[in-house]
Amino acid sequence: MDSDNATIQVVYAQRERSLDTSVFKSGYEVDFWQEVKKRWMVLGVLLAMALAVLAPQFGAPGGALHTEYSTYLPLSYIYYSAGRTRTHAGRTRLYALTTVHAQIVAFAICAVTVNALSVALDRRVIEGAMLASVARPCAWLPLSLSSDGVTPALAAVNYASSFVLSPLAHLVLCGRIPLPLLKRVFLTAVSAFVPFTLGTLSQKTDIDPRSSKVSALVILYTECCQLLREAEGSLYITDVMATLFLVISWLTTVATSSYLYVKCGMLTLNEAQALLLVSTPKSIHIEWISATLCSASGLARLPAVFIAPAQALLLAAITADDHGDDDDGDCGDELPR
Repeated sequence: MDSDNATIQVVYAQRERSLDTSVFKSGYEVDFWQEVKKRWMVLGVLLAMALAVLAPQFGAPGGALHTEYSTYLPLSYIYYSAGRTRTHAGRTRLYALTTVHAQIVAFAICAVTVNALSVALDRRVIEGAMLASVARPCAWLPLSLSSDGVTPALAAVNYASSFVLSPLAHLVLCGRIPLPLLKRVFLTAVSAFVPFTLGTLSQKTDIDPRSSKVSALVILYTECCQLLREAEGSLYITDVMATLFLVISWLTTVATSSYLYVKCGMLTLNEAQALLLVSTPKSIHIEWISATLCSASGLARLPAVFIAPAQALLLAAITADDHGDDDDGDCGDELPR
């Protein structure tokens, strides 16, 4: 009888030790709500993409919201807010590397990637991808994600250089130099230059950056709706998957190559992030295609369908840690002058 009681006591002691998991408890705790607050822009991009797929009839031009006109309101607000920020000039090498990276390196990387996937891609997809790589830079996206003070100047220099380098790239691809659409240039001046000038002339006060990010999500939704309408309705799954892999590999290579400048000691980490913000995004509007031998329509618009949300998602992800917590008010990310 005594031996049975002793055995039972030993079993209970072993069970108590087996339930003690404090030894394996990790000291790292994740505040889920805090992580959502820091990365809400990434979730917003995913939501904008989902709404564009589920309800493109509202955001497409000619729809219920008439976004062909109303989209200029959030666009102008982004440039107005950028003009009100305290700006300063960056180093000369940053301007030069941004222009080279956006206009030449992006074209070379896309050419290498397309050549590697030429067997799996349709010829029209290849043409659309190459034309998208030489499109004019998209300025509203980096301006809405960054307030470092040097992004507006970088975007302006990059946009001005595209009027020289983009026609040369089209000369290689299409066999002739195209002329820009005067209507598009005029709309860009009215919706970008005028609001930015008004913001520069106004009193410099701190602006909540979340309003510019929400405006960027509205523009992203309307652009995705427009691209889904312009692309062909009949697509092969191989074309879609190959194009998606093309865009992901292209943007990943661009993001990786920008930080090689940090490893070489040519740029600081903050400068490399500013370079990536300005040089990566490309406009989805067709501005250099008129009166040329190249035609970016139908299936050729498929790469732009993936490029628009993919580049927004990439840039929102890399800026989440530094600019996602808008309540900190930290101004310690200024670039060297």
